[in-house]
Amino acid sequence: MMYRLEFLMRVLRAGYHFLSADMDSVWLSNPFDYVSHNLSITIQGQTHKETKLSGGFVIVHATTQGYMFWQDIIKCQYQNLEQLRKQQYSKRKRPPSDFTEQECINDRLNSTEVHLLDPYLFPDGRSFFDLQRPQSRGIVPIVIHGNWLVGLESKVKRLRSWNLLASIGSSCDSLENGIPYTLSNRISPVRIRIRVLTYNRLQSFQRLLESLQAADYSNDSVALDISIDRPSSEANAAEKNQWEQVIAYVGDGAEHESKFR
Repeated sequence: MMYRLEFLMRVLRAGYHFLSADMDSVWLSNPFDYVSHNLSITIQGQTHKETKLSGGFVIVHATTQGYMFWQDIIKCQYQNLEQLRKQQYSKRKRPPSDFTEQECINDRLNSTEVHLLDPYLFPDGRSFFDLQRPQSRGIVPIVIHGNWLVGLESKVKRLRSWNLLASIGSSCDSLENGIPYTLSNRISPVRIRIRVLTYNRLQSFQRLLESLQAADYSNDSVALDISIDRPSSEANAAEKNQWEQVIAYVGDGAEHESKFR
């Protein structure tokens, strides 16, 4: 998690804006028409009992305010990691959900000026799937965040039941609701660089690589960078073993050949 946050900070320092979206987000239309160009931070909100910010869809501009906001998130997460280490020896433990990037973002709701996306156009999982708030107003969302449900299988099942699942393997079929999967009429090829950040979840990593391998890049040039985080000094034996499996699968380019083809 820290590697991703710090990588995005390097993106900002290089002078680029970034959009960070969770993998359980469903994009139905182009969201960039709804991005604020006057404020440094555009973010999805959820408005149930109270307004909260969501880390599932956030755009940060490479401005002073954007730097400060993201640096605060990184600092907060380091503090969270320290608190998690300390509470290992405490009898009264707070739930892990109290120490997430999500909570760090929420803590800045009242101290940071942000552009909050329309919750009917950018609903969270509860608003769209359970309460069906956009549907009650006849609104077709732009991006649906598939949260408020735990577990990959549960999320896949829900998306399939709503006819919002295009693929679960190496192929991608058109959705029956008419969302197009068409290629643009470009003449000049584009050089694409894909950076994959991973740690110790081998099966998820393999699924991602298979999807990347099966994708149609329309004769564009594609470079793939894989960055593997290291286990901390506090990692247990099982966590280190899972990390070693990822290392063995990728290979080191010298003595150990990659198993990915």
